[in-house]
Amino acid sequence: MRVRTITATLSALGVVVGLLATGPTATAGVSPLPLSESVSSPLLADCSSITGNGRGYARLHDIALCGADTIPPDEPLRVEAVGGEECGSATLTLTSRGGGLATVAWRVASTSGPILDVEFDASLSGRAGGSMRRFSVREPSLHATGSSVALLGSGQATATLSGTVETFTATCRIAPASVRMHLR
Repeated sequence: MRVRTITATLSALGVVVGLLATGPTATAGVSPLPLSESVSSPLLADCSSITGNGRGYARLHDIALCGADTIPPDEPLRVEAVGGEECGSATLTLTSRGGGLATVAWRVASTSGPILDVEFDASLSGRAGGSMRRFSVREPSLHATGSSVALLGSGQATATLSGTVETFTATCRIAPASVRMHLR
C-alpha cells in the first residue's frame, strides 16, 4: 500500500513539475494575462518651428520634412499636413510588476536629427488612484528613454503619453498614445 501511495505522489509531482517547466500556457488552454502592453505613436512636426539652421541640417542630411530639404530658404515650407508631418515615434510600455505595481517606460526616436529636448507627461490611473509623471530630458541623442514605477493597484490600469520633442530640425508633438492593461 505504501509503495502505491509513494508512486502516485511521485507521478503527481512529475505532472506539476512538467506544468511549471512549460509555463502557464499549458494549463487547460487558458492564456495568461500579458505582463506588459506597448503602444507606438508618431511624432508630428510643427513645420513653422523649422529655423534656417534646421533647413540647412535637413538639406545636408536629406531629411524630407515639410520640404525643408528641397524648398529654397526664401520660400515658405509646406504646412498642409494636418497635425504636421512625421518626424519620429514615441513608444509607451506599461508593465505589471505584481502587487498592483506598474512600470511605465517610454522611448522616443527621431527621424529629423538629434533630439535636443524632451518634455512630456505620462498620466497613470488604476484602482488605487492616479498620478502624473513629468519627464524632461535634455541630452542630445537620436533616441531618449526613461521609466518610472507607480502603485496603481490590481485590476485595470491606463497610461497616457503626451508632450513635445525638440529635434535639431523641428519641434515635434507626440500624438497622444494610451495603453491599457490588467495589473496583477
